[in-house]
Amino acid sequence: MTIGYSDRIAHALAFAAKHGHPRPMTGGTGTWPTAPANVAVILSRHGVEEPGIVAGILRPVVNDAEAGRQRELLTKVEGKFGVRVGQVLVQVLEPRFDGRGKPRGWEAARMELLASLTNAEPCALEVLAAQEIYACGALLTDVRRLGPEYLTSYAPGGAPTLRWWFGAIVDVLARHPIGPRPPLLAELRGLSERLIDSLD
Repeated sequence: MTIGYSDRIAHALAFAAKHGHPRPMTGGTGTWPTAPANVAVILSRHGVEEPGIVAGILRPVVNDAEAGRQRELLTKVEGKFGVRVGQVLVQVLEPRFDGRGKPRGWEAARMELLASLTNAEPCALEVLAAQEIYACGALLTDVRRLGPEYLTSYAPGGAPTLRWWFGAIVDVLARHPIGPRPPLLAELRGLSERLIDSLD
């Protein structure tokens, strides 16, 4: 049964508006404040269940926070939205900090995230796929408007790094024994191919 309104989803959007702040970036496409709503729309369009949509809304909020703030936000998320949402979120956060809370490099964090996805559940993979669909679409818009030279503000190394990242994330999701639902993966693959083609 399709539900037209969800109090939990509305609450998650309000939580994102209250607690989300843009992470200082070396540049690149803006992910705030539109990322939570865009990810929610993508997940909803693909029929993902409510806990996944809530986790998708909250992922940019928690992922972009600094180390101490991340832990605080995860505790609040579990208290307000349940342990299930927290469990999904933990599986798709970039390991951006080491054990002492020091920032890690962009590629190192992404490589560790890719390795951790082997044990991720389908709902978490769908949240990550939707996040990357949004990021890829936003990057395509940036390339059209501003040119590929602006991509260095999203990822160190610019276009070559992005070719690696989107190729790697699609490959890992496709090879996963369960993986996200096929239409989500197909949308991500198609967008990433368009982005990579636009960089040539």
